[in-house]
Amino acid sequence: MIDKSRPRFCMAVQDGMRAFITVGSTKFDALVQTVLSQPVLDSLRLEGYSDIVVQCGKSHIEGFADSETLWTFERHGVNVHMWRFKPSLEEEYNDADLVISHAGSGTILDVLRKGKPMIVIPNPTLLDNHQQELAEALSTLGHLKVTTVR
Repeated sequence: MIDKSRPRFCMAVQDGMRAFITVGSTKFDALVQTVLSQPVLDSLRLEGYSDIVVQCGKSHIEGFADSETLWTFERHGVNVHMWRFKPSLEEEYNDADLVISHAGSGTILDVLRKGKPMIVIPNPTLLDNHQQELAEALSTLGHLKVTTVR
């Protein structure tokens, strides 16, 4: 539930909800760039999200060295914590109020078992765009929302 009495803007980001974004073990530059964009961060902030955690995998992030593994910064009123890989995402799933993810079957099953709301974005660069079929089937059943990045 969103506390509408809280200010919708702030210089020092207050505690609020947390979104976890994961691209899996491959690269998905379009997803990372989209979630770090001003329109998406503004939308998340207005819905009560003060923090996003981004597992960026092998994605290239403009302005960040490919050799770096951890970044923490504030962007458009949202605290951003970004890293490449961890041995387990269990803690991130538990702490998240929302998961935004590539449409990998393992990730989807893990998140749905936790009962977390989920938005999936199939990665069209993968072989046969195999993530699209799974995402659409689960969306039709009402288990998650599916969208694309441009």
